[in-house]
Amino acid sequence: MRSGHVFVALLLLLAADEASASTEFNGLFDARSGAMGGTGAAFLDSAAAIPTNPALLDQIGKLTLTADAFFIAAQPTAPYTIRHLDPAGQPYQTYESVRSPMTSALLPFVGGAYRLFDRVVVGVAAYPTMGLGTTAKYRPAPDQFPEIEVANKASQGLLELGTAASVRVLDNLSVGLTWRVNYAVQKVSAPLAANNPVGVLLDPSSNPITADIDVSGFNFAGLQAGVFYKPLSNLRLGLTYRSKVVAVGTGTTTTKSPLSGETLVIDTRSAFTSPHTFRAGVALSVLEDKLLLAADFKYLMYAEAWKQIETTTTQNGVTSTTATPAYWKDSVAVLLGGEFKASELFRPRLGYALVTSATNPAYAQQLMAPPGLSHLVTGGLGIKVLDGLNVDLSAGYVVLQSRVETATPYNAGVGIYGSHAGEFSLSVTYHM
Repeated sequence: MRSGHVFVALLLLLAADEASASTEFNGLFDARSGAMGGTGAAFLDSAAAIPTNPALLDQIGKLTLTADAFFIAAQPTAPYTIRHLDPAGQPYQTYESVRSPMTSALLPFVGGAYRLFDRVVVGVAAYPTMGLGTTAKYRPAPDQFPEIEVANKASQGLLELGTAASVRVLDNLSVGLTWRVNYAVQKVSAPLAANNPVGVLLDPSSNPITADIDVSGFNFAGLQAGVFYKPLSNLRLGLTYRSKVVAVGTGTTTTKSPLSGETLVIDTRSAFTSPHTFRAGVALSVLEDKLLLAADFKYLMYAEAWKQIETTTTQNGVTSTTATPAYWKDSVAVLLGGEFKASELFRPRLGYALVTSATNPAYAQQLMAPPGLSHLVTGGLGIKVLDGLNVDLSAGYVVLQSRVETATPYNAGVGIYGSHAGEFSLSVTYHM
């Protein structure tokens, strides 16, 4: 019975340390926004306004429909503890930064908005708001056990259904509100650490034992409020607030007994949190409306939302909960973009984003977003296919990399934490 409790404790540590991450993609919902560095809080005139700033829906005519496909391919790097033998055959361990294979994901957006009355617009859209996916393979003891390879895998996402309304209070002032229904899904597969020559727990056949976590859950209490103000004919201002959402996921952890090798299925509960977020934007049209310049500022309150990570497991009627400190930091994003009307058909665009990661270096893990500063460079093209039908294309490259020099009980060790990613987006928008 005592060994069973120890085994559950190992699972709790795995879930707490490995099953959380913070990733938010700028320009996720709209290729026009994506090409302009993720800006849009003051100028978007498509259904992408629903998750960006619902007050902007007042800019549509009678009807707008938007579909967007956002593709990302990323290659993360993180340190792992590797055990070696010195020339005298004595064991020692070190940290080695492992660059994972490239992983990719296609993230869709679909939405529409309709002018119900002269001053009222309503809309609905479905989309992801944050997520990650990574796979890393490494040999924990290549000198003594070269045949043993383990894999670290994770995928997480927060999906949202937004129902929005915009009301024009004054001729140049609109307010909006979005009700957000969120669904969180989290899957993690990672080896269990052990104090043995391999460094990971093995079954009776000397195969690594992994814990496969699969949890999901809903939250129906999310809100987003926005303001759109046009003090001058060529100047637009936007301000929006997204409330914190905590989606409690329930599911299972599947693993094996290290003694008998039998499969164990353990009830598991953990939470996925999206923080309070403030966003302000400005859009200025110059050169007789041929050039649009935009800037957004975002402040995400991760420090309040991710002080610790709690995970609960239940096995044979025994429930155990652990709380692991995370101490994430608030994240700041500065987004810049420009759009030039080269002709009635084509609008080239450029953008740049600077974002501070929420991950604290003292608590960084392999399956979290790396600590440090990320730089995103974007470009794209808007094409007017027909009257009322626009196609937008965007591409971007983002790099986030830093070196942690101090190992702590809560991070993955000394080494490079980073991620290089390419982003591509295609939007189709119909206006009537």
